[in-house]
Amino acid sequence: MQPVTPSRWTLLRPAALVGAVAAALLAIPGASLAGDRGHAATADTVVVAQSVDPTTMDPQNQRETTTFNVLVHLYDPLIERDPKNAKKFDGVLATSWRQVKPTDYRFVLRKGVKYADGSAFDANNVKYNIDRIMGKLPGEKTPPLAAFQYTSITGVRVINPTTVDILTKSPDPLLLARLSALLLVPTDSVTKDPNALASKPDGTGPYTLVSWDRNNQVVLKAKPDYYLGKPKITNVIIKDMPDDASRLAAIESGAVDVISNLPPDNASQVTAAGAKVESVPSARITSIWLNALDSKPLKSVKVRQALNYAVDVNTIIKKVMSGYALRTATIVPPYFAGYSKSVKPYRYDPKEAKLLLKKAGYPHGFSMKLMVPAGRYLLGEQIAQAVVGYLNAVGVKAKADIVEFGVFAKATQTRKIPDAFFAGWGENFFSPIDEAQVAVQCGTKGFSWYCNKRVDKLINQAATTVNQKKQDAIILKFQKAIRADPPFIYLFAYKDLYGVSKRLNWTPRTDETIDMYEASLK
Repeated sequence: MQPVTPSRWTLLRPAALVGAVAAALLAIPGASLAGDRGHAATADTVVVAQSVDPTTMDPQNQRETTTFNVLVHLYDPLIERDPKNAKKFDGVLATSWRQVKPTDYRFVLRKGVKYADGSAFDANNVKYNIDRIMGKLPGEKTPPLAAFQYTSITGVRVINPTTVDILTKSPDPLLLARLSALLLVPTDSVTKDPNALASKPDGTGPYTLVSWDRNNQVVLKAKPDYYLGKPKITNVIIKDMPDDASRLAAIESGAVDVISNLPPDNASQVTAAGAKVESVPSARITSIWLNALDSKPLKSVKVRQALNYAVDVNTIIKKVMSGYALRTATIVPPYFAGYSKSVKPYRYDPKEAKLLLKKAGYPHGFSMKLMVPAGRYLLGEQIAQAVVGYLNAVGVKAKADIVEFGVFAKATQTRKIPDAFFAGWGENFFSPIDEAQVAVQCGTKGFSWYCNKRVDKLINQAATTVNQKKQDAIILKFQKAIRADPPFIYLFAYKDLYGVSKRLNWTPRTDETIDMYEASLK
């Protein structure tokens, strides 16, 4: 008997929802309920609705895109990825850079930049930040959470106040992309108190923090003297709206100007209400992480293969995602480095799944818990429930455990997970190497609950190979290896949908960054 997939998401408008939207409107400065589409924001204010609240205001102690989307307004990196060309980088705190050795990059820094507290940005400040992510600061016993992205860095050489070399232990083809995500904090800001920036940010970015009402909204105000030019939008409010229906109602009513994670079935409602729908291919790849280290059944390769055969991903894409997703054979969509058509997705074959389970010693299946973060990923709960239905159909007694995102983040960061969890990895490097290093490679510090030494060898080779053709060949071998011995139930890459007010000039990015410094009002 075929498993029953969840019905396609439909919008309901109970009285409670209308009341919640009204409350949200009243909580925003300048809000008005007058008229059918009275904008909650004033002429110099933009309101963005995300699915979850930021976890911290310390840019180096977080791992979430939604938190980064707040902090990118407050802090700056040395360089940033060009929003129109993902293969190009633009200078921010650095004005130029070049590779002086296979393992050394030299950066010339912008002069005269200051943090919000008045302290200077210079080469010594860059060294302080690199020392922090390397765990070398005397005040911090352990490196910050973002340190896992920068393990290739061995140190910094200060040439003069405006010139610095960043050194790596071996050639790192992703170094520039890594540095584009490293938001810099002031010198000595966390030396005495590692938690000093957790709620009181201090950056060089285009905005300052006005207030953070946790689990409600963050209010930001533009710096009139920002060194790259005053932002065109004076006030930015980033609201926490976990519920799909609330976000949808808010964009339809004009209460907000941007919503992320727009459910595909509701795109026509957004346009009918007078807003725009923007779609971009996503660098976020969804999977079911399998705890192959701690869960006895999931240690078996045959069991993990069986779970992949058990799930009809194409039907989930059609019925749950309304076609707004792209099937992936592993973790590499067509627009990533190393993609090859020769690596085919698992076919949907419940008979093969049952046969493999029997061969693995589980003819009657087993029980497993699948953790799902509420509201974090577009239709995440529905996707997970569909997966659970397919697993139950082959005898695996799976159950979805839907938890608040804060609970999910803590569980994954402290490595206290159940048998499996649903997540989407945002890969803004447009390469599988980063996810491979953090979520596949053997280890106990990242998001990997899997270990295969042969796979590790291929990851290390790809991560130190600068020549793109040679790197692609290694990534192909890596894909074949993790298809045969899967760490995940492979699903798909999202196609990101946003609801956007027609009064706003803003183009979504494939890397999911929501940066209002790039936007303007009509």
